[in-house]
Amino acid sequence: MKRIEPLIESENPDVVLVYGDVNSTVAAALVASKLGVRVGHVEAGLRSRDWSMPEEINRVVTDRLSDLLFTPSRDADDNLPAEGVPTERTRG
Repeated sequence: MKRIEPLIESENPDVVLVYGDVNSTVAAALVASKLGVRVGHVEAGLRSRDWSMPEEINRVVTDRLSDLLFTPSRDADDNLPAEGVPTERTRG
């Protein structure tokens, strides 16, 4: 987070795209969101429903922080509205 914040500040992007469900994904989404930069999450909506997996927590948190949710499958398309995410944020 310490390394990406100055980069986002200096580049001033319109959107920061994050991919997947690793710690760096949620870190970049958090920093961008904090700086008021829109976040796009590639592979949004995927769920295992296994909260013992750190990746599941990363997926859910990243989706909540993201403005644009790029889903890779129909089940991902279904998961987000079931969680209360407005469909206008989803790009399937």
